[in-house]
Amino acid sequence: MRLKNKIAIITGGAQGIGKSIALSFAKEGASIAICDINEKEGKNVIKAIKRKKRDAIFIKCDVSNEEDVNNAVKSTLEYFKKIDILVNNAGVMNTNPIEKLNLEDWDKTMAVNLRGTFLFSKAVLPFMKKRKYGKIINISSLAGRTGGIMVGVDYSASKGGILAFTKALARELAPYNINVNAICPGTTKTEMIKKFSPRQIQELRNKIPLGRLGEPEDIALCALFLASDESNYITGATIDVNGGLLMI
Repeated sequence: MRLKNKIAIITGGAQGIGKSIALSFAKEGASIAICDINEKEGKNVIKAIKRKKRDAIFIKCDVSNEEDVNNAVKSTLEYFKKIDILVNNAGVMNTNPIEKLNLEDWDKTMAVNLRGTFLFSKAVLPFMKKRKYGKIINISSLAGRTGGIMVGVDYSASKGGILAFTKALARELAPYNINVNAICPGTTKTEMIKKFSPRQIQELRNKIPLGRLGEPEDIALCALFLASDESNYITGATIDVNGGLLMI
């Protein structure tokens, strides 16, 4: 029960990595607010959490919309009375080369991946600061470290921005006992990899020293550590969860 009595907001928690993080946190005693635009799948996750005898709510939310974000945080506080953990996981990805990348695609990627991380972090801060406690976990990507392999430049840029944002925010919030860290998943078995061909996926797998793609649960276990008191002396860090594809 590493997260007993903790309250966590998880963006993009309706599927993939976010869903695994939500279920992992619930297993360890947390109550969860899922914030996502996918209402159907989000409510299915809520049902799964409640089967674990934990409380959970779904809040339909576009993370790029400031009003939606502020309302989501307000609803979480009204229901749970506090927020201990924020996981900024919601994200979008495309694989277009720059010649085929239009401004609308660029802006959407930045709005969801980077602006969403900023908006949710800003929205929870007054309440975390008041209690002098909080854990913020930002889901970046291997692409943010390397510039990406088969993804668009907009995705890599947004995820690199999350890493810089994480470090700057960690420094700013350290006096308030708020830990801010990032996770960089490698290629993971989620809906996103359907944008790659079987040949591309095999090429990626061949480059991974551990010989397999990541599972959402691999990322969830890292997030669980960062959300727990076991990571109290870690802030501004980036943890790579990629099977050894990148070693630095």
